[in-house]
Amino acid sequence: MPRNRQQIPKAEREAALVDHAWELFATRGYKGTSLAEVGRAAGVAANAVRWYFPTKDDLFAAALGHYVTQVRERIEADEELAGDPQRELVALLLDMEPYRGLHREAYERIGDSEALAGTYGQMQEWLEGRLLAAITGGLPADADVGLIADTAHVLFEGLLVSVRRLDRPTAEVVQLLTEALTAAAAARRGTGG
Repeated sequence: MPRNRQQIPKAEREAALVDHAWELFATRGYKGTSLAEVGRAAGVAANAVRWYFPTKDDLFAAALGHYVTQVRERIEADEELAGDPQRELVALLLDMEPYRGLHREAYERIGDSEALAGTYGQMQEWLEGRLLAAITGGLPADADVGLIADTAHVLFEGLLVSVRRLDRPTAEVVQLLTEALTAAAAARRGTGG
């Protein structure tokens, strides 16, 4: 006999909402998904969804954050990728490529949603961390790491939200990015910049 909803722990109901929300957002996009549809898919009354997630942006942030966390955990557990920050970075970007439209919608909404800004910020922090780990060995001791991180942030946003398909494999683009940033940091050092 199925359990009564009151017997299902809150965390379990919340997780079901997030899972169903991700499926709907991934297939229908942000604008094409309603809280009521997510509730129906998860077997929760539409009004009850707002008890867990007061706004659609809160649910969107939770779904996007959950997806990114799952991808990161899988990458970090993969023996072929783990410990190689550049390969980890490429793997995450490749996994997210089919969801560029969702990233674009999240990016457009981060100014209006603290939840989305936080989720997107955590993802960017991980991406930048992988990039900095990949290039640290080639950087001069006095390199402006903040400038490199800012540059990487802008470039990653472009990779995540662009509607343009890359002419080259993502791994090749990331390789060029790491080489260019390392060379630029070394050149700035030489010019006193």
